Amino acid sequence: GSMTTAALRLAARREHSPVSWTAGMSDVQRQRALEERTCFVPDDVMEYLPPPVLNALKGKAGGARANLSNALVSLGQFGWPQAIMEVEEARGHPSGGKFEIATRQLVGHLRGRIMHQYVRDSEGEVAARICSILETKGHLEAESVATTAMVPAKDAREILHNLYRANIVSLLNLQANKQHNPNSAIYLWTVVRPRMLNAITSSISRALVNLRLRRQHQMETGKKWIDRAKDAAAEEENEHEEDKANYQKFCQGLERLDAAMLQLDETLMVLQDF
Repeated sequence: GSMTTAALRLAARREHSPVSWTAGMSDVQRQRALEERTCFVPDDVMEYLPPPVLNALKGKAGGARANLSNALVSLGQFGWPQAIMEVEEARGHPSGGKFEIATRQLVGHLRGRIMHQYVRDSEGEVAARICSILETKGHLEAESVATTAMVPAKDAREILHNLYRANIVSLLNLQANKQHNPNSAIYLWTVVRPRMLNAITSSISRALVNLRLRRQHQMETGKKWIDRAKDAAAEEENEHEEDKANYQKFCQGLERLDAAMLQLDETLMVLQDF
């Protein structure tokens, strides 16, 4: 966790720092450095580690570089989600090995978890399990979905239709002949990842807009409490306990709205900007 975070912070600094970290390099060196901006050696991420973790690495036999290199090698052996890749073998390497942070795999894993949590919160745990099954197995009939999800067929069909109305799952209609008879057709359910991502992103964006409108309305309706608080600050004898309680309740409501908007904004950042 802390080592992966340190590698991500290093990559973010190289990508967005106002001071170019390639200053003083030749054109060839700069081009190579930009191509390998997600690569690093253990010494590069030392300054981004939390002090307790860094002190623990220094306190072990071999020193911080060797212990950090061994930990990064161990992280590289995890396949799902892949966080660290070993570019150059650490054994015998003068700098303790060369590694790369797997940003694409990490972002894909985060998006998958966000979409699963969204379906679970909005449609229920069974709906989230059905979506996971369809993502894993591909196209399935409603009866097969019900059997795999271990739910009654009637409930599975109802959940699938709800998910279809929300644009989370897709339906494939296969006709047995050219007459397009609904009774003889085969209906296969599946999850199209881009369509699901667009639907969830649109829903979260609408929720963020509604929260902003609600905060604007709260500010308009609570303007009198702000004015009374300013008057009370100027004249302490005019402050009443009821006004103080109402003002504190008003501020708490705004803080909750701000926290919710910040969380939604961070979620959209993962879904859209990376």
